Amino acid sequence: MRGLAYEIFILLISILSIANLCALALGWLTGAGDGAPNQVVLLMEIALTPIFLGDFLYRSYRAVSKRRYFFRDYGWADLLSAVPLLRPLRLVRVTRVIRAIRQEGRERVFAELGESRAAATFAFTIFLVFVVLEVSGASIFAVEGNNAAANIRTPGDALWWGLVTITTVGYGDQFPITPGGRLIGVFLLFAGIALFSVLTGFIANAFLTPRRRRRLPAGDPAETISRLRALLDEQQERSDAIRQQLDALERSITQGQDPPAT
Repeated sequence: MRGLAYEIFILLISILSIANLCALALGWLTGAGDGAPNQVVLLMEIALTPIFLGDFLYRSYRAVSKRRYFFRDYGWADLLSAVPLLRPLRLVRVTRVIRAIRQEGRERVFAELGESRAAATFAFTIFLVFVVLEVSGASIFAVEGNNAAANIRTPGDALWWGLVTITTVGYGDQFPITPGGRLIGVFLLFAGIALFSVLTGFIANAFLTPRRRRRLPAGDPAETISRLRALLDEQQERSDAIRQQLDALERSITQGQDPPAT
């Protein structure tokens, strides 16, 4: 199975995209398709397109047989699902990833996540950045978009404000003016500090920490050696007992035979 952290990240992003499409469909069915939140969600779906296209290119590059990947391993679904309107095809990838995780087994999955916990934390943090950015953008646009004095007037303004706020850059070109908008801003500021602290720590750890050797199986090495020696001694005793039985059987057969004719 390809890197577990990467597969889980693609799984989460795919689920987020499918949920977005369901929200958009529900909004259009109820007549709220042109509402402020739906506009931000639609823009976020367009922003997710490069991720899914990159996933297809990465899988195609890593595939032993590109033809097999495209036709038999549903690479065509990965490619078509990069188009926002065809995003329900991501269900194919979601199903395959979940099936692969189940085949790996719970213990092996947790063990691999433990070994690559830094990469798994990084991938999950990036996913949370997308979620927080989308939720805050849709919320701020719903609160500020209809205010004549507001400067957050478009879905692009909402996502731009969310991005510069969550990264704690704060250019100041877009900002909330209503009490509700400022409350959303406070939430986004704290979320940004938490999330980007994790990302900063991961990057620093990747550059400053020397590469660790792969750990041996859990347990004291001295105890493992002792167990192996005991197992070897036990096997030697069994081999000696079998050899003695063979010698005794051979002697009994030899003694019971008539002497050869002269």
